[in-house]
Amino acid sequence: MDTLYTARLHGFPNLSRNSLEPTVLTEESVLSLLIVLGSSISLVGLVFAFITYSLFSDLRNLSGTTLMNLLAALFMTQLLYVVGVGGVPDAELCIALAFSLQYVRLCVLCWMLTMAHHMHSQFRISLHLNPITDNAIGKHFCRYSVFAWGVPGILLGASIMVQYHDKAGKLLDTASLKSQNCWFLDRNAFIYGLLVPSTIFISVTLYYLVRSALVARYVISMQVDRKLRDKMRRKRMLHIALFAKITVLLGLVVTLGALSKLAKSETAWIAYHVGQGLQGIFVAMLVTCNCQVLKLYTRSMKSRASRHIPVYASMGRASSTAGVSKSTSLQLLTWEPAPDPV
Repeated sequence: MDTLYTARLHGFPNLSRNSLEPTVLTEESVLSLLIVLGSSISLVGLVFAFITYSLFSDLRNLSGTTLMNLLAALFMTQLLYVVGVGGVPDAELCIALAFSLQYVRLCVLCWMLTMAHHMHSQFRISLHLNPITDNAIGKHFCRYSVFAWGVPGILLGASIMVQYHDKAGKLLDTASLKSQNCWFLDRNAFIYGLLVPSTIFISVTLYYLVRSALVARYVISMQVDRKLRDKMRRKRMLHIALFAKITVLLGLVVTLGALSKLAKSETAWIAYHVGQGLQGIFVAMLVTCNCQVLKLYTRSMKSRASRHIPVYASMGRASSTAGVSKSTSLQLLTWEPAPDPV
């Protein structure tokens, strides 16, 4: 396999065959390098976000656990995407990469849907007044896991059947897949196995986001205390806006991939690479650089400081009191020690 940093990015057509061809190759190599670097930054950002939600116990609830699964699926998407940048010469590896990418892409959208559904359920039952028990959390998480990891598997099986039928039994005929870096299956398997389910998942997610906004507005309007009402409005609108941004970002990447696959647009093809390579770092920044997570960081630093500062402060006060009581020097009373002799 060609090295990921020097191989030209397959799928970009040569603009000319004249003396300018080396320049085109250089531009494609630079673009390939930028895609790999952007994907590497996304991988690091996703790992940081996953560790963040693993460290704080306040984030290890049902919502945080579903988000961690979303980050794990998105991490696998970015990792498999990088594998295909340099080209996959082996036919079996190419078809495995295409099927794996289709599966994890659907998993990302399914976990986004479960997060929106859980938020809608939280708003409806007023979670701050009627907390869910541990058994209920475990039951809900099992259901979400079966849906988010199982439904993409069923759709993957359907994609394999469509792909096998279109190839007339020649499943490993990967000439068309290699032209797309083994990132997409053939046309029918792509449409019915990825594009149509992705459209349904994103539409249902947006539906739950709109319903959540309506429910939140109704619940907030019922609050009598103005401070409590403003606090609830800020917190819940932040929650809805966060999920809306992630959903729009994932939907945009799917749309660009569909345009590059079906419309054969070079602009959409390049835009898809940029969006796919950078979506991980954008999602990681959205879920870690919001005020709720920053408050946890601030609270953690304050708690660490409170465990150490009083000890040193009390020791300093004790030593200074002892020094002042044992001496009548004006330099000690004014905290001006005598200069060292030269």
